[in-house]
Amino acid sequence: MKTIIFSLLVALSTNLFAQTKDSTRNYYLNIEISLIHPLLGGFGATVGLEKKHFSLGLMAYRIELNHMLKHYLMEGAEELTVFNWGVELYSDYYLKKSHKGLFFGTLLSFNGYRFNDIPVPQTIFALYVAPRIGYRIYLPKKLKKFYFQPAVSLQIMVWDNADKFLYQEIDLNSGFLLSQLTLGMKI
Repeated sequence: MKTIIFSLLVALSTNLFAQTKDSTRNYYLNIEISLIHPLLGGFGATVGLEKKHFSLGLMAYRIELNHMLKHYLMEGAEELTVFNWGVELYSDYYLKKSHKGLFFGTLLSFNGYRFNDIPVPQTIFALYVAPRIGYRIYLPKKLKKFYFQPAVSLQIMVWDNADKFLYQEIDLNSGFLLSQLTLGMKI
């Protein structure tokens, strides 16, 4: 599994950052902040690189799950306080070279669900693969480096260690839809 992920990242980065004769600047840096996570009492951010139609990057977030989110993501944790954090690698393909408009991509997400209010605090880890689709909207001319990027992803669990959770039986949902909304800046 590690070899496949490493090979995929090397292949994408080689394709993404190969030198071309027609361009003096081959890539752009993008930085994004999540607009949804702060509304839920957490935070999320993204840093990535873009070239031609492709982008590649890293996302991270942390949030305390409210009752609705706990019910949506797992079963058996209704009375527990759950902190969710995640680190995600993403790769996207934009239909336009300018990265405006529609894009398709994939996420590889490593999540932790931390339970602190039990006698011995424990963390359940999960690995998700997620196809995603979104749309990038740039702001008007004076703010043309800034953009909004709504997206939706289908999180599909490929591994978890919930069976090693000793306090009580917790079942993570094996698939669910997540919406994203970020405010970004292209440098």
